[in-house]
Amino acid sequence: MITISITETDYFLPEDGDDAKEKFLELLHNFTEVWISAYGFTLQDMFDELKAAGSAGAKIHVLLDHSEEAGKAEKAKVQDLVSNLKHGDVTVTTAGVNSPQKDQIWHWKGMVVTAKDGKETYCWEGSTNFTTSAWFQGNSARVFRSSQWAQKFTEQFEAHKAWALANEPQYQVKP
Repeated sequence: MITISITETDYFLPEDGDDAKEKFLELLHNFTEVWISAYGFTLQDMFDELKAAGSAGAKIHVLLDHSEEAGKAEKAKVQDLVSNLKHGDVTVTTAGVNSPQKDQIWHWKGMVVTAKDGKETYCWEGSTNFTTSAWFQGNSARVFRSSQWAQKFTEQFEAHKAWALANEPQYQVKP
C-alpha cells in the first residue's frame, strides 16, 4: 500500500469511452518502456502501437491472465505480438504469488509508461479491459503521473512475472 497525492484525469465509461481510448493509445504511441498488466487484451490498435514501438526499440513488458490469453479472441494476437517482440516479454499468469488461491484469475488492469519527454512516468489504472468492447461498457480509468506509483506497480509486476515464469511454464507463449 502507498499513499500519494496526484492530479489525475478520470474517465467514466461508457460516456468517456472515446476519450479514454484515445488517451490510452496516445500513451502507447510515444514511449521508451511500458509495463502492461491485463485481463482482456484484444484491442487491435493497441497491438499495432506496441509492435510499432517495439520495432523502434521500445521495451515492452506484458503480464496477462492465463484464461484470457488462451481464449479464441486473444490467442492469435498475443502469439503475433510475442513473435514480433524484439525488446521485451509477455508473461502469462494466474493470481499467483501471495494469493492463497493461486489458480484464480489475473484481473489487474494497469499500465506504466516511461515517456520519451523525460518527465515523470505516466500511469494508467482502472477497471477497463484492453479490448474493443471495453470502451462502451460501464468501466472507469484514470491517468496520472507518479514515479512512486510507477515504482510500486513495476515491483509488483516483476514479482508476479518471476513467480509465473518459475511456477507456470505451461502458460508461457513461445515465439
